[in-house]
Amino acid sequence: MKTILVIGASGFIGGHIAQQLLTDRYTVRCLARKPLKMNKLAEAGGQLVLGDITDPVSLQEAMTGVDAVYISIQTLVPQRADTLGQDFMTIELNGLQNIIDACRLNQVRRVIYITFLGTDPDSLSAWGRGRWQAEQLLLTSGLDVTVIRPGMVVGAGGQGFDMLASNGGRWLAVVIGSGQKYFRCIAIDDLIYYLLGVLTDLSTYGQAYDVGNDDVLTMNQMIDVAADVLKRPHPAKLHIPMGLLSAAAPLIERFSKASKGGIQGMLDGMKSDMVGQVEPIRAILPRPLLTNRQAVERALQKN
Repeated sequence: MKTILVIGASGFIGGHIAQQLLTDRYTVRCLARKPLKMNKLAEAGGQLVLGDITDPVSLQEAMTGVDAVYISIQTLVPQRADTLGQDFMTIELNGLQNIIDACRLNQVRRVIYITFLGTDPDSLSAWGRGRWQAEQLLLTSGLDVTVIRPGMVVGAGGQGFDMLASNGGRWLAVVIGSGQKYFRCIAIDDLIYYLLGVLTDLSTYGQAYDVGNDDVLTMNQMIDVAADVLKRPHPAKLHIPMGLLSAAAPLIERFSKASKGGIQGMLDGMKSDMVGQVEPIRAILPRPLLTNRQAVERALQKN
């Protein structure tokens, strides 16, 4: 495999995938709605392509001459104006079908899709249920698909981690919900190791893997670890009731122009533990993983 398309290369995980592929001397095509956000990838040799999962023509053109595709997307945030009012998972599922169609048209078989721990047809979250549907759509498409499900990704520039680290540096941390739900953690470098490790491994075709280190922590605990690394006292925690935010979700969506149901989907996703079973991927790609504290130290050194 020589030419790789990264859909969502302007995002946190997608950008790291593209950068590592370039380091490993692949030809990398980077597709995003805002290519100007990818100047560093362009300077590193990445091919910038304007496109969107809701635009089949742009996907078909981006797939020309491609050997494999990474998909690192989420539709919770505002999308194109012509999708306004559509449910966030409807946008994503339709977009994934567009990707499948473009792969078939260009005879591209290899696809790697990044979701998250906790996808389940019976999830409390519309996002968890929808992402399970998305995984099934890809896994039953006839393409050579691998699904990778990380938990809390620890790395500078990740929206979730940056918010957590910011809380760790304050005297009062603002936490959505009780802060008692458990998350399995993974350093961004270890996640990228898995994502690139499965690329040419035929045994991973048609499989979905949970990935993460051995640290399973609550949000309260992760904030305290960040405080320790920053050499700050553990902050007091102000917990914002989930019900209060749920009541305000439609209003937040309207003013932020987020996709319909996106804010509520994100909130519901915090109601369940995200732990998973990580042994299967470790049997294929063994590697000592950074602990959460080590990952936080590395991330904060890069800030």
